[in-house]
This record gives sequence, C-alpha cells and structure tokens, in this order.
Amino acid sequence: MLAVLLLLSKYRLRNVPVIEPDKPVIKNFITQTGVVKGLQQCKGRDWFDYISALPLSDLGLPFMSLDEVITVNSDDLILEAFKCMKDNKIGGVPVVEGPRRKLVGSVSIRDIRFLLLRPDLFSDFRHLTVLEFMNALGSTLPDSGGNGLVKPPLTCAPDASMGSVIDSIGSRITHRIYVVDGDFEVVGVVTLRDVISCFIHEPPGFCDSYLASAMEKLEDKGDADSSVENS
Repeated sequence: MLAVLLLLSKYRLRNVPVIEPDKPVIKNFITQTGVVKGLQQCKGRDWFDYISALPLSDLGLPFMSLDEVITVNSDDLILEAFKCMKDNKIGGVPVVEGPRRKLVGSVSIRDIRFLLLRPDLFSDFRHLTVLEFMNALGSTLPDSGGNGLVKPPLTCAPDASMGSVIDSIGSRITHRIYVVDGDFEVVGVVTLRDVISCFIHEPPGFCDSYLASAMEKLEDKGDADSSVENS
C-alpha cells in the first residue's frame, strides 16, 4: 500500500489501476479522492488523530510559496484560463480580483466541457471572460450557493488543522482547497496529493527496490510464457 500512496502523492498520479495477478485486466482504480475519504474513516486512531490535529504550518503546508500560486483574473478570457491550466499541467485555478488577489471563484479544467455541451450559454465563448463564464454556468446549477457562481471554492485559514482540511475536501469531490487570509487573499493551495504526502514517508531506496522487484516478476512471467509456448 505504501507504493500506491507514494504513486498518488510524490509521483503525482491521480489514480492507480488495480489488476488481477497474471491477468491484464483492470478491476478497479485507487484514486486520490478515495484515499482522502478513507483517511476520514481513521478518526480515533492515534497516528491519524496526532497528524490531523496539527495546523497546516506545522506540516509545511502549503508547499507552494505565495509567488508560486498560479491564478487567473476574473476579467481574463476563459480560453486563456484553460490554456493556463494546460500549459502548467494543473487541474484548476483560483479566480481573483484586484492587486491583493481577492478570491472570487475557481475554474477547473473539467469545466471546459460546458463550452461544448452548452452552446445556448456560450455561443460566443472566444470573447467570454472568466467571470462571465462563472456567472452563466452558475445560474443554471442548483449547488452554486445562490450567488450566481459555480460552486464557491473551498477555502481554509493558514492556521487550519489538517483534520478540518480533510473534512472539507472529503465533503466535496474536489482536488484542492485554497488557503486565504482574513481579507480572502489567496496565499496558498493544498491539494489531495499534499494531504496524502503528510501521512507517509518513503524509506531510503524504496522506489528502486520496488521497481526492481516488479521488473523481476515481469521477467519471470515472460520466461514462463515462453516455456509454455515452446512446449
């Protein structure tokens, strides 16, 4: 399981396929979301309660500095926002306004599907701003929070506990929570990957030994298959 958790955190995979031994059949996937929801069920265990009670700062979170947080302005074109996510290989960005980067919303790379699926709302999307996109889409969704915007982004304070962050992320299908100060200025972001990484440690040489073992098994299987074919 340690290998799976490392793949989902340090090695940046969103999901890990589960296959049957000796069969090229994917039975299921272990996802970052599933792991964090599983952590929610660990309340009462000493190791979990200890880590979850710590404030984010004690765990070195957010990992990104203020200058490293990628944002888009509400008056930017929505197509530029999606391009920004693609270029930076990220799944979502906070939408901000003003020189102090006040958080007013968020956009996910998955939201691009609405440009194709809702031509009634976005017929002229080449000139559509991020704020106009959020307003148009939010007005059609029952979970927009009543403010006309797509789901208000999850936020937490810099001194929030890890446990409260896990509960917030676990309550919604989202991959990140934005860290904001008292003026709602974005000062950081905590992702599912960051949360998982706080509960594991990679022993020295673990990855090399794990990969070597996996390659040995593949070679053994290849030799066995060759023997069967030649018999």
